[in-house]
Amino acid sequence: MPDLTDLYAPPAPGSLMRSVQVMRAGLVRIARRDAEVYSVQIISAGSWTRARVMNGNGRTLWEQPSTFTGSFWLGAAAEGGVIVEIPSSRDQEAANLTINWREPDQEIV
Repeated sequence: MPDLTDLYAPPAPGSLMRSVQVMRAGLVRIARRDAEVYSVQIISAGSWTRARVMNGNGRTLWEQPSTFTGSFWLGAAAEGGVIVEIPSSRDQEAANLTINWREPDQEIV
């Protein structure tokens, strides 16, 4: 995938849950192995943008064609990782998302 940025998030203490805030335009990989996407929260909508969460193979798990604030509970299996896409022409216009997911152990990979 072109221009993929990696973000690394440690699990919450004593848990397998992880959380990261994505508020930049483009493709961001937040997990590099099988995971379970638990929820997506749109903190702020951005300007004229949409948002999508995919597995590591590019299969769409969740998509919002127009962003508006709210929480979305998923429980979606993400084979091969988790990639977040916010297509926008500038970071200043991108939506602000918080993604929560679980990985099989507490390792940061």
